[in-house]
Formats: sequence, C-alpha cells, structure tokens
Amino acid sequence: MKNIITMTLCLLVGSPAFATGSSPLDKTVMNIFELGIKAGKSWQYDEVARSTISSSVESESGTLAMYSLKRKDDLNQAYMIEIYAGKEAYKKHLDSEQYQAFIKRAPEITDKKSKIDVTPQFLGDKRIVQNERTINNLVIVDVKPEHQQAFKNIVIAEMSDSLKLESGVLAMYAATDAKNENRWYFYEIYASEADYQRHRQTPHFRGYIEQTSEMTTGKESIPVVPVFLRNKGTLQFDD
Repeated sequence: MKNIITMTLCLLVGSPAFATGSSPLDKTVMNIFELGIKAGKSWQYDEVARSTISSSVESESGTLAMYSLKRKDDLNQAYMIEIYAGKEAYKKHLDSEQYQAFIKRAPEITDKKSKIDVTPQFLGDKRIVQNERTINNLVIVDVKPEHQQAFKNIVIAEMSDSLKLESGVLAMYAATDAKNENRWYFYEIYASEADYQRHRQTPHFRGYIEQTSEMTTGKESIPVVPVFLRNKGTLQFDD
C-alpha cells in the first residue's frame, strides 16, 4: 500500500483477530510521534533512538515494537511508532531509565514533538531483523463515511492474507485517527523493495485496490526510510 499515507492501531470486530500473548487488541496501545531534529543533530538523534529502542524492546516485556524512521526528503523530520501491550506497559516504559535518558537529551537534539492519537484496527508482525534491504511504508487514507465498515473489512482481510502468504511481508499495522475515524494510518515493513513489488502483484493486494477504489477521498504516501526497527514479533494471527 504505497501511493497513499498513514499511522497507529487496536480493535478487530467480526473478522480475524490478532493477539499479543495475553493482551487483547482492544487493550493494546499504539503511538505515532512526529519529531523535528535540530540542524546538525541528526546522527545524535539516531544514536539516542537506537539506544532507547534497543533497551526498551529487550528489557520491557510489555514493549512490543518501536520503530524509528525519517522522511526521505527531509532527514530532520522523524517519526517514532510504538506498540505496547497495554496502558500499564506504556506507563512502565515512561518510568524506565532508558526513556528518562532520552527525555534528558531530547532538548539538545529535537525542536518539535507532536503525537497523532490513533485507535488500532489491525496489528500483525513477524520478528524483524533489519538490514540494508529493509524498507517501510507510511500511508494515510481518507475514507468516505458510508464506506468505513466495508473498507475496514476489506483492508483487514488483505493485511492478514499478506502476512500469512508472503514471507517478505514483515509487519502490517492499521489504525484510525482518534479524532476522525475516517482517516486511516498504515505502517508496513517489507524485507526488501523486491518483496514489496511482489506484494503489489498478489491477488489479495490487487483485490483490495479494485474493491476500495471508489471508497476513498484522499490518499497520500509519506516517503520514509527506516532508521532503527525493533520488535518482539509477538503480534501473530490467531484463527
């Protein structure tokens, strides 16, 4: 799903469900942050992001995924996407030594931070081992109100099929804006550009495009590159 634009996620109704161990999707917390990096501080930001993400995912049982990415056309604009097993897990992260270290350094390396509040609609991933071939997509789609439920049913089926049938599809997340349920955010991770192009040729992706072509009012793809991607790979499909 490129050529569109997106971000954060939670609850599946009347369709395949994803589970996070003992944590149901409707309890899962997903955050999307936009950050501005001060001029000349890009590498310091990357260093702090890597340290915070590594420590958090490895040492916090309820921190399920943390992804640092930047705009291709402006490396001083960054995004952080986070998934937690629940509110308590998120609170523990905020109280952690690694997060406090990040907060301490943030004023010297960032000049802006804003949060996009979202409601998870689909969460699915595999354990990610990032390398130079790994790519990610960030997409936002505005859906016509009268087609909201139909769009949801179609997109959830397409994403679950993609994860089950395609080895190169590593993560697919969908969420709706907490203030505007018709605005959808999508974040996807692929093993390589070749895997993404293969995905675009699959029957389930082509079916999604065909079925939803008249359901949307706007689509935008944010050009992003992965900086540091880590997850537990525990958001698995459960029949």
